[in-house]
Amino acid sequence: MDPSDDVRPGGTSPASRAGREAGEPAVDLRTALLDAAAEELTAHGPEGMGLRAIARRAGVSHAAPGYVFGGMQGMRTALAARGFTLLAERLEGARAAGRDEKDAGPERDVGPAAEASPLGRLGESYVHFAAQEPGLFALMFRTARLDGQDEALRAAQQRALAPLAAHADTPLRKVMIWSLAHGAAVLESEGQLAPSLPGEDPAGQVVRSFAQVLGE
Repeated sequence: MDPSDDVRPGGTSPASRAGREAGEPAVDLRTALLDAAAEELTAHGPEGMGLRAIARRAGVSHAAPGYVFGGMQGMRTALAARGFTLLAERLEGARAAGRDEKDAGPERDVGPAAEASPLGRLGESYVHFAAQEPGLFALMFRTARLDGQDEALRAAQQRALAPLAAHADTPLRKVMIWSLAHGAAVLESEGQLAPSLPGEDPAGQVVRSFAQVLGE
């Protein structure tokens, strides 16, 4: 029996059955559970998640999360991998937007955001993702609660860091760039930047300035 199949009698999950009854594509159990886990994470934070609550929110048997993910660590790891994938998509989008604006030429009016350098734009996207997804961002870096050997998690992490790493010619420079973006995101999330930096988007100010220092 495939782990994405339901553990209830009948072999189909409530989410899948509901989708078919509504004439919509079936949602697999793994996706339904991850969606429910994301909602629990938003509502209660990384430490407030529970497998039974996730199962209730997904409308499945309380045994389903353990059956699919093996336990809470597996659930957190899969959700963190999803988070890194979302971050990767955000950074890749920022990089592509910068290329499009460059190709459009200097005569195009693209607004104040275009003043950021390519690296500054990536840094802004990083800190904005953290601000928009605080619970998910926190979970992604709770390494003691995750399975660090999980292949999907490792692949998603590498993909997320690749746009930043593209601006580094040494391992040290890569760590410096990541540290700056991540540090600004964490300080912003804890309300530590606003008192020292007047104006809007203090974390964005930090990463843009740092990119200028690096000559990017």
